Amino acid sequence: MMEAVVSLELPDNWITDVVEMYPSVIKIIDSKAMKEEVRDLVQIEVENEEDLPKVIEQVRNNPNIFNVDISAIDRGKALAVFSTNQCMACRLLAGTECFLTHSTTTKNGRLNWTMLVTQKSALQELIDNLSKINARPKLVKLTEISDTDELTMRQEQITRMAFERGYFDFPRRIGLRELAKMFGISTSTLSEILRKGQRRIMTRYFSEHRQY
Repeated sequence: MMEAVVSLELPDNWITDVVEMYPSVIKIIDSKAMKEEVRDLVQIEVENEEDLPKVIEQVRNNPNIFNVDISAIDRGKALAVFSTNQCMACRLLAGTECFLTHSTTTKNGRLNWTMLVTQKSALQELIDNLSKINARPKLVKLTEISDTDELTMRQEQITRMAFERGYFDFPRRIGLRELAKMFGISTSTLSEILRKGQRRIMTRYFSEHRQY
């Protein structure tokens, strides 16, 4: 298993439009390819809190975005779920053996995709196809990960997604059963992953913030 970071451009894309107008960071948490659309879960975080309503309105009014469910979850931060029929790059990714674990924007409007990759040939195929749609992909990093690293990464990825989707909110916005179905694992397995993930996060936090 390998971890790859690929930088790319998405011309005429809603993300580019938002970043060019408002200083912000957009993270694609999850993306699913349907028959004629791509369903995205994204987090939008703006530098200036007063820009958030404008960004939300811009997303809602985009003609290529539909079935929108978006709400502010914190000052300057929103979580959105919507469908789009515009993102060819997302469709290409969904059709490969490359699995997106993190996606965020850079200050120059490019996207950085962090992916788990099972085969180098799958990554090369994705890069070649991204080049064909003028996304100007650049391989930033490619590293081998051990079994231990892979388990750690999965724990953190699932714990992060559970947090983003409201599992740790009170009251909870999503339940253990629904999360387990989303990941294709049993509730007992998910509960164990979350327990280990929370323990690792707390251990790291308290080791970095010792009072003595």
